[in-house]
Amino acid sequence: MAADGAMRLSAVRQAADSLLREYFRCWMHLVPVELYRLSATLRTEVVRSTILKGEAVLMPTRDGFRIIVNSSSPVGRYRASVAHELSHTLFYDAESAGVPIRRIPYTRREEPFCFDVARHMLAPKEHLDAIGVFVERDPAAILARLTDRLFLSRPWAARVMLADYTLVRGIAGRWKRTEQGWLPEYSSSSASPDLTQRERKKLRDAVGKWLDSGAEPPRSMRIASIEEKSGEGIFVLIAEG
Repeated sequence: MAADGAMRLSAVRQAADSLLREYFRCWMHLVPVELYRLSATLRTEVVRSTILKGEAVLMPTRDGFRIIVNSSSPVGRYRASVAHELSHTLFYDAESAGVPIRRIPYTRREEPFCFDVARHMLAPKEHLDAIGVFVERDPAAILARLTDRLFLSRPWAARVMLADYTLVRGIAGRWKRTEQGWLPEYSSSSASPDLTQRERKKLRDAVGKWLDSGAEPPRSMRIASIEEKSGEGIFVLIAEG
């Protein structure tokens, strides 16, 4: 696993392409990726569970793999969990007879790598082209297409836009209403890799003012937002240009 930068992104894309190869031979035209068919090409059975604690777990079996996934998860998280566990199969020797065994010892670096691979599996370039995001210039429209057509969660859709394909340049994340006003929740945040800390702060300040007082951001910035049903949180993407 490459550490960071262009080499890591290249490794992530190669891994996603290898997992999608057999699926794309028959079903590239299906948008979004149909996870049960994809799983079948990877000798993996997906089983829904109502009692699983957590999101999903991967189990090697004599026939390949089984993924137990929490059936109560929202669709975006459900799909992300299945794709994430499929990504972990890369670290097993699944070609030999019997139960697949690990060929690479587990490390913590495997988790973020598998999340990145999973995101590329659910948002392959061919499908982004099919839903027209490469020709769209409105950040709100791009965000809506990724969430509505590919069933990506808002944080994953933002990462696709800002980092994976650099469709826009900016920052994104969930903001929560508090007694001190609206504050960013950094666990769901993402940003264009080339933004400086000063540029990120400028964008965060613009979002804070917009949420607290309704002040419109400068003309050089565009905001896309999706309010949560509870009214206590809002997902915001702010882009330059």
